[in-house]
Amino acid sequence: MFSLMSLLLKSMSTSVPAFACAVCGNLGEDPAAGAILAGTGLLSVAPILTIGGGIYYVYRKTKVDRGAASDSDADSSSTESPMPVSE
Repeated sequence: MFSLMSLLLKSMSTSVPAFACAVCGNLGEDPAAGAILAGTGLLSVAPILTIGGGIYYVYRKTKVDRGAASDSDADSSSTESPMPVSE
């Protein structure tokens, strides 16, 4: 067991470091690398903007609906009530 562990550790320590991103390693060398990196950034931001836009739309829609409801309440208070008031 000890020899297997030492062999594993030795192989990990002598290996060449690998880049996690294929684009980041050769950003200045390959002209397509910048385009791929920009596309990745765009695709990362797009869902955030979509969700944020949806939340903002719902917020504005409910704010307008609440305003319309309070306007109709004010209009109904100035008109006669549907039930007659006995004096």
